[in-house]
Amino acid sequence: MPFKSKTSRIIIPVVEMTPMIDIIFLLIIFFMVAAKFAQQATIDLNLPDEIGEETPIEMPSALIINLTADGDIIVDTPDNILTLDDLDTRISALIENESASWELISLRADEHAETSALNDILRVLNKHGLSATRIATESP
Repeated sequence: MPFKSKTSRIIIPVVEMTPMIDIIFLLIIFFMVAAKFAQQATIDLNLPDEIGEETPIEMPSALIINLTADGDIIVDTPDNILTLDDLDTRISALIENESASWELISLRADEHAETSALNDILRVLNKHGLSATRIATESP
């Protein structure tokens, strides 16, 4: 007659932690790189204090033109400084390829930038039939 022991064997599954740790490290690297690109994409400007129009729906901009206090025209990254002719070419390509309207172009001008540089940018936009643009401001 076979005898059974009163305690039954419990099998505990072994969970491999190595793949999980690899995934965590990959996620950490991804977020560090993404944060670095996010820092490079922003340009620090002192925007003028004005009560602007607040739209309830955020519309993404196809082109953001930054005008620094030194009069540099920057698009996309801080290293991408354009002349007025380069900006003219970029806007014409944007209008031809994406048929962009004035709502998709934003202008961020430093409060200490010269108004003549701002007027030059507005003339380039007007040349392409964009009679208006969104100008970024800070709320007072």
